[in-house]
Amino acid sequence: MKKNEITIGGSYIARFSSSEEETTVRVDNVLRNESGRTVYEVTDLATLRTGRFPSAARFRAACTPDMNSSSPGNWREEEERMTEEEYEWRRVRDEKDSLADRLRNRPSQPPHLVVEARAGTGKTTTLVEGLRLVRGEESDLVPSPQQAKVWDSMKLSAGCRSVCFVAFNKSIATELQQRVPDGCDAMTMHSMGFKSVGRTFGKVKVNQYRTQDLIASLLGKDIRELRRKKAEVIRATDKLVSLCKMNLSDPEEDLSQLASHYDIDLNDSATEVFDLVPQILDLSSDPSRDGSINFDDMIWLPVSLNLSVTKYDLLLVDEAQDLNRCQQQLARMAGSRLILCGDPKQAIYGFAGADSESMPRMTEVLGETDRGVETLPLTVTRRCGKAIVKEAQGIVPDFEAHESCSEGKVSQATMRDGALARPHYRDLVEDGDMVLCRVNAPLVSECFKFLRDGVKAVIQGRDVGKGLINTIKKMNATGVPELVEKLSVWLSKETEKENRKTNPSEDRLIGLQDRFDCLMCFTEGSDSVDQVLASIDKVFTDDRFGDGVKLSSVHKAKGLEADRVFILLPEGGGMPHPMAKSYWQREQEMNLKYVAITRAKNELVWVS
Repeated sequence: MKKNEITIGGSYIARFSSSEEETTVRVDNVLRNESGRTVYEVTDLATLRTGRFPSAARFRAACTPDMNSSSPGNWREEEERMTEEEYEWRRVRDEKDSLADRLRNRPSQPPHLVVEARAGTGKTTTLVEGLRLVRGEESDLVPSPQQAKVWDSMKLSAGCRSVCFVAFNKSIATELQQRVPDGCDAMTMHSMGFKSVGRTFGKVKVNQYRTQDLIASLLGKDIRELRRKKAEVIRATDKLVSLCKMNLSDPEEDLSQLASHYDIDLNDSATEVFDLVPQILDLSSDPSRDGSINFDDMIWLPVSLNLSVTKYDLLLVDEAQDLNRCQQQLARMAGSRLILCGDPKQAIYGFAGADSESMPRMTEVLGETDRGVETLPLTVTRRCGKAIVKEAQGIVPDFEAHESCSEGKVSQATMRDGALARPHYRDLVEDGDMVLCRVNAPLVSECFKFLRDGVKAVIQGRDVGKGLINTIKKMNATGVPELVEKLSVWLSKETEKENRKTNPSEDRLIGLQDRFDCLMCFTEGSDSVDQVLASIDKVFTDDRFGDGVKLSSVHKAKGLEADRVFILLPEGGGMPHPMAKSYWQREQEMNLKYVAITRAKNELVWVS
């Protein structure tokens, strides 16, 4: 057997040591140790015991295709003396003789599982309760027919030794760890990758500005000076480096396409930026140089360097529609059997680097493996009232309401002061209600109106507020009138610059106007720039479950719900947004509308 014939997922007759019997082992992973040697991680398919062969030579020596060899070492010595013709003849003979034995000894491998779970269909509960069955426990939940099929597929992994549930963020992972059965891990993809990096490179610190620091080191300049003199180059390089990592892109080939797709503002600095990106990626690949990594590196380094990753027999991944290409690959490295759960119709983060085709792509890739893949639906919601489900079916036809759901209600209201035909929505809103909008500016304006009326109200998304604050600080204005003037000039220049491009970005134009409109709302009634900044800091929050009226963009509302939801449709800010013209952007816009509708449990109110 030659080195290039050893493949991940392949099964081979071998023995762990000269004192042990021959057995069938499966190669789970091939990686390199600190010395650069190839290491083979394998599983004994008879006992499910795992082990390692520390080199290709050791693994080949342990494999015994010739059943008459007295020891692995003898076969290896004979192999080295054989001619190519003799080697090929023996290889074919041994494959024929051992194939039946290998098939008899090799347990059936359950297929990977992809669960397409619509909004409010209880996907997390379904997976957690399914894990109880995998662990030999009982579930108190009476499953629906769809849940029962998911459980039947999950139970094919009964008896597996290691299980991990990958959550979308740290807070969800912490909650999941309290819910999953004993012996199961729950963590984020970043945590999984961080452990892998630590095993290889030792203790490293997390530095969110690592890319910018590497740029400064490469250019031999102080980063503060570069931010003043080359701000656009720094921002564009930082963003493109991040996108290359998330998309596993070749920086020698894909930079122009990435910059165009994600609307990276290059101005006249394309040559300089495109020259910096591959150099920074090269520097990023070795944390031992600076003793640090950033959040992108936690996922990218294990994949790009093929580091040793904890291999779980069963790996469950929630919110699989939001995985980027690098996260998809890390999941494949970390799980022998994968269970992916998510809703392709809730894929709304394509603008931020997520792969909008994550679940279809993973289904196709997993279908080409030896295991194959099974796809099962969870389409029956217990969250949304029947009238609300009917509203969503115009976008997602297979979405269904459980018989226990309330009848629900869909109505209309107006946000125009003085309108008589329909009730004004602010007269209807009560504590605990949610107000959603495609863009942020109307939320700011409406939030101020609630506050003036003595109604407690906050806007979801502290990072949105930080972005607005950063924009104001860049204006270097001494007073509110000067700030307004500078912001108007900024909007005009940025919009003109974008429209001069061969393919102007609809998303960027939407974002520019929305940011300007938000800031104008905060300047109204403010006496100083400091007062504007304080108002922004007060209004935006990350408190998901506080009292009062919760206002949120649809992007920030994903994962939230309320008994009553008001969806604002201001002129020029509806769904789909009128500036979204490309196919993938309009598709994401319809996904956004579906997400907005399905936040409502009992009542949905369209406000225009």
